[in-house]
Amino acid sequence: MEMGLFGTLYLYEIRKVLKRKMTWIALGGVVSVMLFMCFEVLMNNYSISDSKTGESVRYSSYERAMDRQERAEKWNGRLLDDTLLQEMQAAYADWLERETVSDHAMTASSVVFAEAPEDEAEAERQNQQRRAYEAIYRYVKGVVGDEDVHTVDAATFYERRQRMVMEYGEALYLTEGEKEYWRGHEAQVPLTFCWDMGPSMMLAAFKTILALTALMTGMIFSGVFAEEHMRKTDQLVLCSRHGRGRLYLAKLLAAMTLGVAGTLLVEGLTFLSFGVLYGYGKNWNGMLQMYLESSPFALTLGEGIVILTVLLLLAAVLHSVLALVFSGWTRSSLASMSLMVVYTLGTLFINVPERLRVLSQCLYLMPAKLVRGSAFYDARLVGGGGRYLTNWQTGIILYPLLALGLALLGSLIYRRWQISGR
Repeated sequence: MEMGLFGTLYLYEIRKVLKRKMTWIALGGVVSVMLFMCFEVLMNNYSISDSKTGESVRYSSYERAMDRQERAEKWNGRLLDDTLLQEMQAAYADWLERETVSDHAMTASSVVFAEAPEDEAEAERQNQQRRAYEAIYRYVKGVVGDEDVHTVDAATFYERRQRMVMEYGEALYLTEGEKEYWRGHEAQVPLTFCWDMGPSMMLAAFKTILALTALMTGMIFSGVFAEEHMRKTDQLVLCSRHGRGRLYLAKLLAAMTLGVAGTLLVEGLTFLSFGVLYGYGKNWNGMLQMYLESSPFALTLGEGIVILTVLLLLAAVLHSVLALVFSGWTRSSLASMSLMVVYTLGTLFINVPERLRVLSQCLYLMPAKLVRGSAFYDARLVGGGGRYLTNWQTGIILYPLLALGLALLGSLIYRRWQISGR
């Protein structure tokens, strides 16, 4: 019987939140912003001049992106080895040529533009050849630089990529134990080329989704306790048999349910939007290094999206509880909402130098720093003695524990106010 009464109370708290105008304003605003950011590519236009007719032709950024994707997808599944690199370099051979200037004492290399062929048909053929290998060219250039992209072989390419990983590890002040861990867990080479804009755009969107849903949570739940304090209706709770404990638990579970549901809705719409625009193809098993060149994580694009989704939903639980604690502590909707804004923007924009290892790592375990694609660059680990957790594994354990701690703190604040806050 008591469980049935608690269920009724739980549903009542959900209905109370859903009836508030602020709930729908916040949710509608966040959904609108995310949809605008997803489909903004359709509204960005640019003009190019047709080489044959001289007329100006208008294209949208979306058409340009789909053209790049169509050309790049032809290389999906190919190993980034000497064969593919030589094909790419041959395609760009008549665009750039290396020139060596000797001055007895020293030799300097420079890159100069080759003269365009006079034959228009030949010029167009060369241009199409370069465009076909553009995705390979840009990816390799991102690792080895502008000049070496025209001469690098596979062995040098992977050596330079490994050097990037090691240099980033040094910048993060990795310990010898952490370096040893990554030597046994890093991604295997040679890499398999994969181009898929859908998963890549989704990985890039998590940072924005996290920030917007955290602010949305603050707006929705800032008045849960504050309005009751202001209207004095919370005093009626003292007349009930299990007022303090049961009511607090009902509010807590209702907030967590709605927080997760709202976040899942925003992420789901974003996921569907990128699916409509770019599709997801068959490249969920593409290596994460195709999106983050120097990431040490041996993950696929699909695994990266699943991991960030789990972290996003756990962060939604954490933020829902935090908003309730702020609401009960300040007893003011405006104050609790302001604290959520300060928390969200503070953890999003504040940075701590990596040399302050403990403080910096703690900051980068916060949702605003961890629930983003670029977090897979961070090779810092938690643990020791040969047993380590990665940053995302730590977050999956840490966020529920933080939510539980905040829930207990909120319960103490709630009970104390009911007894002494009259």
